Amino acid sequence: MRAVVTVQTPGQKAGKPDQIDLREGESATFGSCTCGQCDLDLALDQQATWFTGEITATAGHWLLTNLGPIQTLLVENLENCYEYLTVDPGRRLAPVPFELCRVSAAGRASGPHLTVFGPEPKYAPVRPAPCAAVREAQPALNPQAAYFAVLRTLCEPRLRGSASSPLPTSEQIARRLGSYMTVRAVNAHIEYLTDKLRLTRGCGREVLVETAIRHRMVSLEC
Repeated sequence: MRAVVTVQTPGQKAGKPDQIDLREGESATFGSCTCGQCDLDLALDQQATWFTGEITATAGHWLLTNLGPIQTLLVENLENCYEYLTVDPGRRLAPVPFELCRVSAAGRASGPHLTVFGPEPKYAPVRPAPCAAVREAQPALNPQAAYFAVLRTLCEPRLRGSASSPLPTSEQIARRLGSYMTVRAVNAHIEYLTDKLRLTRGCGREVLVETAIRHRMVSLEC
């Protein structure tokens, strides 16, 4: 049976990162340790916040148990910076659907962490026919509209980077989209999008970008 989950620690000074491959049903414990005596399958040799847990592999996802009494674990989807979940101290077998993610101590952005490569997603081969009495949902936004080009350009740094990547200014967006787009038009499109998505006027571009990415209204493939 081949491995379905791979767990890695950060690269050490001496060489490659430590790694464990788990097959379905197998588990591995992890945690921060500097004494070298802790009974862990993967030890994070760093002078930082102490935390510990266990990862269990399954066919379609993986399970995370928080073995610590105090520290909450944070699981961040590395393929979508707006998707994450937390696992409280003592919580057992919390399901994690992310294919590629980072596990760390919540509230410790620069602390030790693990990278987990989860199982590939499974899809139903055949979908049932939709109910004839229910209308098919239409996209919230028109990908062919000028306002969509503005939104995609506004979101692009976050789609390519992290949730803290700086957003482009109206002038930068207008320059990126070409001569047909002015700074005034960019601002007008952003106000239109705020109203169309029923956001509070004046909420700011951060809220607009977070809403669009979280609800999968825009992507790099659009």
